Amino acid sequence: MHKSLLEIRTNSPSDASNEIHATAILHRDETENLRRLAPKLVEHLKESGLFRMGLPKFLGGWEDNPVEVLKAYEILSCSEAAVGWSVWNNHLACTFGRYLDEESMKEVYKDPSHVYANSARPEGVAEIVDGGYNVSGRWTLVSGCEISDWFVLRCLVTGEGLPSTLGPGANLKLFFIPKEAIEVVDTWHVGGLKGTGSHDVVVDNHFVKEAYAVDFDSPVAIDNPYSRLPIGCLNSAGNAAIALGIFKAAMDDLVRICFERVTPGKNPDLRDRDRIQSVVAKSKTTLSALRGQLHNAVSVIWEEAKKENTYTDEQLADVWSASVQAATIARSMVTEIYAAAGTVSLYTENRIERAHRDIHAVLQHGIIQPHWMNQAGMAYLGIKPKGAMFRI
Repeated sequence: MHKSLLEIRTNSPSDASNEIHATAILHRDETENLRRLAPKLVEHLKESGLFRMGLPKFLGGWEDNPVEVLKAYEILSCSEAAVGWSVWNNHLACTFGRYLDEESMKEVYKDPSHVYANSARPEGVAEIVDGGYNVSGRWTLVSGCEISDWFVLRCLVTGEGLPSTLGPGANLKLFFIPKEAIEVVDTWHVGGLKGTGSHDVVVDNHFVKEAYAVDFDSPVAIDNPYSRLPIGCLNSAGNAAIALGIFKAAMDDLVRICFERVTPGKNPDLRDRDRIQSVVAKSKTTLSALRGQLHNAVSVIWEEAKKENTYTDEQLADVWSASVQAATIARSMVTEIYAAAGTVSLYTENRIERAHRDIHAVLQHGIIQPHWMNQAGMAYLGIKPKGAMFRI
């Protein structure tokens, strides 16, 4: 029995994530082998409400300080990276719902058992027809597609007088499409983030009514501080929080191994090595510093959202730069942990091995690439950032 929407939102995201932790650990191997989240884990996540954090409160969303959401991603990713990634991915699909009219929003998000997927890549084409659009295309890397009930997919809109290819003047929209219109193509044969089930999906000439097609200039139906948060940099911050969670998992596993592999009379044990001691100390202080910087930058944005203020480019840059820096350094630290641990890092029974694969996959996402640091630097130097998602 699923909790009511009211029950779902009474628990903080971090508390709910701590309750998921044991389930995620228990089903890590199953998630890895299935290449998607284990069924019992999916059910637990649905009941927790974590898939719905990006929605308005009346639909079971969080609608409060987004730092709590970052904490949730970190906790979940520390237990199993695919879980943090999947919840983060759902958050974006729910955030896109802010652009629907209220009636359409209620229809798409009415069922608390539903899971959502998205692709912001404009890999489809939507032809304008009477009352809406005919959508066709194939989208790559659609995380959680096998367990999702609704998809938000971006397309190039074509019709009389509109460009037929991507480029200057192209008209791009997001389309809300039910799973019945989706064909999943088994393409997700990977090492890192294997449990996210990020296959390709195909849509063949599916009609989408006008109300289910939106863009970033569409009006926001429900005005509240959370719906005023910038999508781009908050999505980058979420990716960084996932990376921090994986970093913590690798660090914790190294400490665990050091305590478990103590051999009286044999010297030196792993924990007696200077390099290990240095890496553990460096990891702890680095994680704390990165987390603090990220949370502080997002907290500033939250306070501005509550006051209905317009964000300055510098405030947005603080989030972008904190996100890219946190994720990049986290990846470097996981690599350092992997190297310092020696041969134990090679064995899949240790979480260090999985963390090393997963964090490199996490940082392949476009929202955390180095060019966002360039955009932040432009803001600090008084130059107007040109990145399409910098202010959205």
